[in-house]
Amino acid sequence: DNETDKHKQRLHTRTPSHWNREDQPGSRAIKELQGLPPTGETHRHINWYTNACNNSQQLSSIQFKALMMFITRAADRGIVPLYDLMNHHNGRINTRLAVDEEGGLSVIATTSIEPNEPIYNTYARGGGESTVDVFNNYGFVEDYPQLWRWSDVDMVRLAEDDPNHAFGRYAGPYNEDDNNNWGVDRHGRGLEPNSRHYEILVVSPTLAALHPTTVLVHILGNGRRSIDEWKVEIDHHHATVRQSHVNAMHDSALTILSELPTTMKEDENTILPNERRLFEKVKKMGRVDQSKADTIQAIEYRLAFKKALRLAVDVAESESGKFYVDSEEL
Repeated sequence: DNETDKHKQRLHTRTPSHWNREDQPGSRAIKELQGLPPTGETHRHINWYTNACNNSQQLSSIQFKALMMFITRAADRGIVPLYDLMNHHNGRINTRLAVDEEGGLSVIATTSIEPNEPIYNTYARGGGESTVDVFNNYGFVEDYPQLWRWSDVDMVRLAEDDPNHAFGRYAGPYNEDDNNNWGVDRHGRGLEPNSRHYEILVVSPTLAALHPTTVLVHILGNGRRSIDEWKVEIDHHHATVRQSHVNAMHDSALTILSELPTTMKEDENTILPNERRLFEKVKKMGRVDQSKADTIQAIEYRLAFKKALRLAVDVAESESGKFYVDSEEL
């Protein structure tokens, strides 16, 4: 709503890389993730740069700022003037990028852009990066469509036992003797999994695709679909997803939600409003509580993640019977 948007504008939002580490004083923001991804990965860019480029020495303030600027603002070609002024929105993207033979970068409109209309780019093209990655790298929860990804003990074991386990999710099973390894559904859509982990593509608060394929998510950052178009695509997709894999995803999401220390209702109706009130109270006294701002940022993110998990449960239950059931599941 408008009040939430205004509050977000007032917050001094940072990326999780800015937060204090778990073993440091004032590390509440990381703890407020409640173990949800990107827990354990919040400082991966700093860790890599420190070990690979800085002889394992702590980064200076200038080095840290330069690294963060590159991570959050650079194109594939590096820092490009004006490029970083474009905002991310995979639902409203209206540009594409083109690189010439000399390495020059062009931004080309894909639709008619009216005066004063925002020019949108993408930070996560084609499903390669999830909403978790966008938050970890850039410090915000992207608007719809969102691509949430997670694992549990069972998923980790499957991946270790069989690197092609995810291909078994679909009606056209993986066949390593077939040149067309991932098969196609009856509409000619490819059945290569977008991720080996659990994944939900959230298009709206009530519309989502479970275990999306690379073909289904390819449009992210590459084009637009209307809600009606998404509904058609998702219906076709769910007809190819095995009921047994949907059940596993349902149980995983439900287990995670039940084991988290707070509920969505508590986060949304009690904890988050109280944290915002305290932040504003301190701000009126002329001080910005950055630790509190980071904490609010983490709670807003975990709430969005919980809503995606809850939607995965709801879709699995409400659309039971629409998923693919083979002879082994009858």
